[in-house]
Amino acid sequence: MNNFTFTLLEHLSNILVMMFLIRLLLQLGQADFHNPISQFIHRFTSPVINPLRRIIPDMGRFSTASFLVAMVIIAIKFVIISTVYVTLPPEAMTLGILIGLMMQGAPAMGGLVMIITNMLLILFLGLMIASFMSGGRYHPGVAFLYQVTRPILRPVQKIIPPIAGSIDLSPMIILFGLWFLQDGLYRLGVSLITG
Repeated sequence: MNNFTFTLLEHLSNILVMMFLIRLLLQLGQADFHNPISQFIHRFTSPVINPLRRIIPDMGRFSTASFLVAMVIIAIKFVIISTVYVTLPPEAMTLGILIGLMMQGAPAMGGLVMIITNMLLILFLGLMIASFMSGGRYHPGVAFLYQVTRPILRPVQKIIPPIAGSIDLSPMIILFGLWFLQDGLYRLGVSLITG
């Protein structure tokens, strides 16, 4: 696998995972699906999620199917990367992929946590910039960013309400928290690799 193919696989899988995670957040936040961006994500993910929901029901507003699909995508990515360098007969390769998928639970969960923190950093940074630039005017992009971040914003806003009714510091606090979390996860990953 050359560098271009590896990078393409990495980015495509991450985008797919983010699409399913954003759908999960939109459902948690009871978003308005009339928003064109929310509609696109809903339509894109529905062919996979709707059939799975019959087998894997949601837990309240939490889309279990969306979460599991995100996990499976990451696990498949790890299996592809780890098996592409090994030359085996097709039968052994098929068995290896099945075993690999079962064994990729912990790395997939670690990969998912990193993607979630990256995605939330992008969303909250986007929310802060878009809110500042919109000047209070309605824009579907700003509405989408607010709706998708609402499940995380709400609990923080209960603890730290907006100052003077309009200055909301919660996105900035969450952003700093995510940076610290990401730094901690990176240090933990390095310590586990180096032993």
